[in-house]
Amino acid sequence: MIKTETEQRREIPDALLVAYLDMRGFHIKPKTLSNGRITFEVSGNKLDEELELYYQNPKVPINSFCASYKKIKSMLYNLKG
Repeated sequence: MIKTETEQRREIPDALLVAYLDMRGFHIKPKTLSNGRITFEVSGNKLDEELELYYQNPKVPINSFCASYKKIKSMLYNLKG
């Protein structure tokens, strides 16, 4: 029997963490909360493992991270209008 991984989902308000997860290939969807704040729904396989890795301060390609961060900031700007 083949075991399939289930997709994990989290709401994350931290734009830097979300940029890292975007760079690592996770699906990012911005959401506006009822109080007007913006958060991101992040989904993908092995999300918990990737979050643990993030807090271990891994080395990442700076250009890729900056491109992801720019993409996330653009999402914020577009939602705030």
